[in-house]
Amino acid sequence: MDPGSTAVVVLAGGAARRFTARADGPESDHDKVCALLAGRPLLDHLLDGLPPEVPVVVVGPARATCRPVTTVREDPPGGGPVAGLAAAVTALPAGTATVVLLGGDHPFAAAAVPRLLAALAGSPAAACAAGVDPQGRRQPLLSAHRLPALRARLAGAPAAGRRLREVLAGPEVAVPVTAEEVLDVDTAEDLDEARRLHGRRQGPGAGAG
Repeated sequence: MDPGSTAVVVLAGGAARRFTARADGPESDHDKVCALLAGRPLLDHLLDGLPPEVPVVVVGPARATCRPVTTVREDPPGGGPVAGLAAAVTALPAGTATVVLLGGDHPFAAAAVPRLLAALAGSPAAACAAGVDPQGRRQPLLSAHRLPALRARLAGAPAAGRRLREVLAGPEVAVPVTAEEVLDVDTAEDLDEARRLHGRRQGPGAGAG
């Protein structure tokens, strides 16, 4: 990952209705990216997996994070992922050429980022490299984009009512990703699965919290 030309955008502004409706205990009062995995917020697990020198723009309310990030809000707040991505693009550092797009509730997604960037760099005619999960589903929140092409896709129609999957559709390189890398913590059951996977990574006795 070239820190001089690559930036990461993390969408973390969702209302998390499915998570708060099904979670129990004190985490039901949190937005889902602050739910605890091994004693640390999901968002911090994602951020920890990214090189510290690469700039990160997080879309959503201001939160304490394990590393410095730029925080922006979608317009209007709660306006959806397309509005969030549009706001983040305006906050990218000068010189950014490639944008990696991730979801704040995907704690293990950073592991796929080097493969996405390598696939994009190896396909000069492609505007985007997108993850494809083991079921063959395209994952727009695990993708890398050339910034001029991304701006062109966002231009034109208002952000309201547009679906991210449709806005980011187009010619791209498909990159196989694992079920762990695309795990999206939308429910309490998803959080249990994230804890199981984290525990498996760390060995016996890990994964609580």
